[in-house]
Amino acid sequence: MTKTSSRIKLVLVAILTIVGMLLTFVSFVIPTTNTTFRGFIGAINYGYDIAGGRLSIFEAQKEEGMSDAEFEMAVNSTVSRYQEAFASYGLEVSGHVDTLGDSEKRTIRIVLSNYDDDRLSEMFSKSGLGSDLFSSISSESGISLNTSTSSTAEGSITGKYFKKCYVQSASYGSTDFWSVVIEFNDEGQQMLRDFTADHESSDKLYLHVNGQNILYDSEGNAGRAISETGTISSLTLSYQNEEFAKTLALQIASLSKPITLKKVVDDDISSGLSTSVVGIFGDAKTMLAVGLVAIVLAVMIFLSIRYRMFGALASWSMLAFVAIYAFLLQSIPLVVMDLNGVLGVVAVFAILTASMVQIFERIRTEYASGKKIPNAIRAGFKKNLLPTLEKYSFMLIVLAVAYIFGTQGIKHLAVAMFVGLFVNYFILFVMLRGVCSCYMVLNSTKKNLYNLKREAVKNEI
Repeated sequence: MTKTSSRIKLVLVAILTIVGMLLTFVSFVIPTTNTTFRGFIGAINYGYDIAGGRLSIFEAQKEEGMSDAEFEMAVNSTVSRYQEAFASYGLEVSGHVDTLGDSEKRTIRIVLSNYDDDRLSEMFSKSGLGSDLFSSISSESGISLNTSTSSTAEGSITGKYFKKCYVQSASYGSTDFWSVVIEFNDEGQQMLRDFTADHESSDKLYLHVNGQNILYDSEGNAGRAISETGTISSLTLSYQNEEFAKTLALQIASLSKPITLKKVVDDDISSGLSTSVVGIFGDAKTMLAVGLVAIVLAVMIFLSIRYRMFGALASWSMLAFVAIYAFLLQSIPLVVMDLNGVLGVVAVFAILTASMVQIFERIRTEYASGKKIPNAIRAGFKKNLLPTLEKYSFMLIVLAVAYIFGTQGIKHLAVAMFVGLFVNYFILFVMLRGVCSCYMVLNSTKKNLYNLKREAVKNEI
């Protein structure tokens, strides 16, 4: 390996590491979309003992004449709608939205974390439509589209025929506005076609949300999506108030369910880290992040002082470890970062640090025995490869058993450690070994740079 190729490899790895760190910690709006990328750290599924949250349980009411298959389909459709709707408006679904119960009685459990209750309450208050998100879900008034000002008019298209509701931003000249797009299922589209069969008719469509008509001017507030072929799939409402548009869309999404839901439980879940210290940092998640960063920095400083350039290369590798580990933690559905999961992360980092120290101490021993620096480095990694694999394999087996037979908290710890051990091994014997090998080509003679010591020997190996 030449010095030029070594420099190129180190620069490429540095660029990838920087990109990885940005993707891990920085949030930004993805260009040409309304989607916000929250960073790997922000996208991790945090448990309620860290993030806090809201738990709501609703009992699904089986309508008269509905078969078991139809009931099951309606329940599953409702769950899917909420999963999609909450994610679209920044309400992070923590864990899952699931269904419980037998074929005659099903319970839908909705758990949200990281939601801003004050912001949501303010949004719903300003909308003038009343209620809040969780009351909307169980509201009997619901949502309907009518050809009459009466919300109980015959032929209304009720929420069961609504398929999806979302917000799109647009501009006309110098004016910005936000469109609330309501899509209908097949049966709803047919009803909408019947309502608007005569394109030249002056009749209006009236949308009622919780019994309140919000379409009082068909020209100024609502537009109808009608193609020349007569295929109608959506209704578009345009507003100049972004907050109102988002609130309306969220209420429509929560009210337009194909089944009646009765609220059983609705409780806030407090963070388990709510101590006097949390107030200093603002919230439990920030306090946790600051604590973990402090641990990582302390380890980096120790390694750099103890092993000098080896420590600096190890610190570089740890940054790559953070990016890869965070990416996997937010990608794997089984991961829940509660206090048990955090303990697993800390344990994985401690194991990584101990493994690095073991490798560096082996390098020091090999150098002290008379080997040149490059040979000592190769021997240090080679002689730790199999022992580390054996230790990690044993720990993986223990973690698998813990996951199968342990409580929920133990499972969270086991998953976090299981994933982390694979990342550890990659960082040690691919990343760290690679950057050490590349750097040795650039400088392989200055023992003080690596804090290596030995008695003078006649012949180096």
